[in-house]
Amino acid sequence: MTQGATAVLTTLTSGGQQLALRYMTAADRDALLRFARSLPTHDLLFLRRDITKGDEIDAWIADIQRGEVSTILAVDEANAVVGYAAVARNDLRWMRHVAELRVLVGEEARGAGVGRALTQEAFRVAADTGVRKMIARMTLDQPAAIHVFRRLGFRSVALLPDHVVDPSGRSYDMVVMEQDVASYEATLQELDQGRRAS
Repeated sequence: MTQGATAVLTTLTSGGQQLALRYMTAADRDALLRFARSLPTHDLLFLRRDITKGDEIDAWIADIQRGEVSTILAVDEANAVVGYAAVARNDLRWMRHVAELRVLVGEEARGAGVGRALTQEAFRVAADTGVRKMIARMTLDQPAAIHVFRRLGFRSVALLPDHVVDPSGRSYDMVVMEQDVASYEATLQELDQGRRAS
């Protein structure tokens, strides 16, 4: 499936409504902007772009069209964005096997498996594009997100003190985590078996 396709990749139920996961296109610009502007400021700290600004969303869409980033959206029945996963490939030749995973889920959709479903689709994209390792970054004061990534097989590989600064000037430590793409499916199977056994 190509990045430009709008066909539904999978569906899931969250908070009593059905969500669809599909690739992001240029037509999603305004919906993504509304989603970004609804998020707490702290959720946006670790992102490379300020996605509350239209020109930054336009640059993101341009990256998608160039094939540098693949983005999967979770949308509700009204086509409003409730979360996304982006796989950003590295343009350095010696790091072409590494991509950064960025997952962001709106507050109302958290704890219902949306982040996991987005991550699973992102790993499929990574495998299809030859990525062998995924990295994720988050601030140390996001224990719930760190816990989710650890359950999905990610391990911490670096702690960068005072690496993130918010608009008020307060600094935060950043955690860098990684997971091998080939190991991810095995991790999911282990989690599913544990869930069925309990």
